[in-house]
Amino acid sequence: MSQDLISRYQKSFGIQFQKAETEANYRDMQEQLGRSSSLIAFGALFFLCLAFAYLEFRAFGHDVQLPMYGYLLSAILALANLLLSRFSAELHYPKLRLIGNGLLAMGIVIVAVFTQKYSAYHALEFVLLIIWLGSLKLLRMVITLALNALMVLLIVGAMFATDVSGFRISLVSVLLATAMFLAAYIGYMTERSRRMLFLQTELNKSMTNRQELWAFTLIDLDMALSGILDFKELIALLKKHLEPVIEFDSYILTSLEGQGPKPVADKIEGELFEDDDKTFWSEDLLGKLTQTRQATTSSEHEIVKGFLGMEKQRFISYRLDVPVFNDSRLLGVISLRRESEPFDELDTIASVSIAAQAMLIFKRSTRNSAMAPEKTVSDPVRKPKKADPVTRPERTDPVISPIKSEDKTSPPAMTVSSSESKDMEMTDHTFIDSDQTLVPKEVVEEIKQKEESAKRTITLMSRENADKIAVDRYRTAAVEGEPLSVLIIEVDGLSKLREEDGDQVAYKVFAAIVKYIFSKVEKDKDILGRYGQNGLSVLLPRVDMNAAEKFAESLREYVADAHYKTAYGEKKATLSIGLAAITDDTGDYASMVKRADMALFVAKKNGRNCVKVRL
Repeated sequence: MSQDLISRYQKSFGIQFQKAETEANYRDMQEQLGRSSSLIAFGALFFLCLAFAYLEFRAFGHDVQLPMYGYLLSAILALANLLLSRFSAELHYPKLRLIGNGLLAMGIVIVAVFTQKYSAYHALEFVLLIIWLGSLKLLRMVITLALNALMVLLIVGAMFATDVSGFRISLVSVLLATAMFLAAYIGYMTERSRRMLFLQTELNKSMTNRQELWAFTLIDLDMALSGILDFKELIALLKKHLEPVIEFDSYILTSLEGQGPKPVADKIEGELFEDDDKTFWSEDLLGKLTQTRQATTSSEHEIVKGFLGMEKQRFISYRLDVPVFNDSRLLGVISLRRESEPFDELDTIASVSIAAQAMLIFKRSTRNSAMAPEKTVSDPVRKPKKADPVTRPERTDPVISPIKSEDKTSPPAMTVSSSESKDMEMTDHTFIDSDQTLVPKEVVEEIKQKEESAKRTITLMSRENADKIAVDRYRTAAVEGEPLSVLIIEVDGLSKLREEDGDQVAYKVFAAIVKYIFSKVEKDKDILGRYGQNGLSVLLPRVDMNAAEKFAESLREYVADAHYKTAYGEKKATLSIGLAAITDDTGDYASMVKRADMALFVAKKNGRNCVKVRL
């Protein structure tokens, strides 16, 4: 659904939607809202009938009691219908009950005209009932207009039968006809407003869903396109990732390399691009794509012969042309067509962003392939060198420590490597300078010896190494039917710290948080690995989803309350955590991580500092 559909409906005078699917969805929504609508309608009719009964009692007393008791009966029936709509588990014929109750009240007015001398308040009562019937949400305007017209004819006939003067009959007829058309206008406007609200709501839902699919697609691209070195294969796969975000009937794509000014299609699918004799991409279109670097939209028409051989344009489809760039060079074009509705702004922006993201992945894959050392049979495989032990820098950096209200002591500083391709070692270096303390030297030496023996190193694996171990743990859990969960954690605010206070402050805050997480996991089975520049992953074997969610929430709460004292003042950070667990439908470890990554995206989209689970 697009904004164009709302614009077309605003310009039309009809009530029903042209698309049968949209009309059916609107009817279903009205059925779901029928309970609240019937409550209001029956409530209004109940008070109207009570007022009419009281008016009959005041005007005629006990002389003519039939209309008064009739109004009381109609009021009781309206109250019973109200209670039925309120407390019944299912709606039992709400439209029929509304029509029956309303026509009963109108019929009583007609009986009152027969049994009593006509009075002006009879016309007033009938006018109010006409407006009530015309404003009902559950009934279509055509039905209410027909019922009102029928009842107006009956009451005018009753006035003829009771010898009311012709002047009064004419006056009442004009009054009731005016009320009838006023009720029809009210019903028309309220129905139009309800339908406009429905369209806007559906558009908002559609935009939200498409934006989420767009974001998930960008995440999927990294896993699906990594390692692809052939551009034609890459551009062919883009069609698969455009499908969830953009609706289209046909597509055509090409790689422009070496094809000159009139490229031919590499792949065509769908009837809307079946004419392969013409140039799909003109020089003007290619020039526009090159200059703007944005997707372009258009509509396709053809000239046909109409009445008496006159030529006229016949609409074929809407078209979207998406450029694929490598830096400043146009490498390919993807064109999409559909008949239902024009491509909107979200379609153009999402398509270009997906193409741009794919090219970034392609460039990274080609660069990594070019940098990879070539192995020969005669050359032995080199074993990786052990990482050098982390040494304390000569310059004294400010110590960063999380300060909790219940913990007044500062944990030791940590030196953190920012590399993501190697395992990180975060070593505690607690020391006391004897020149700056009054503690005896013997005690200081004893403390140093104890600290040296108790010194521990926290190893935060690279993503590649962590994934290798995690895949093995996943297979074990899948075979043995054991629970397994994974947390994808991102430290919020590190990029801002890095910009304002430098890399050292940001990395030390990150290290302090990692140290706390490391203290809470089981070292013999849980796996910690890097995940992106500001995050890490935690694999939790034999931990189900509920327990993992509680654990993640405890980590988030602790970090949210912690303060990090630096030379630039106290700093704060929060955690956004995505969680997924092994299920029967997971498939493999990569799929589970992908779901956790999607959950992390939702957590960041919802304002960060929260835990989200992806089932």
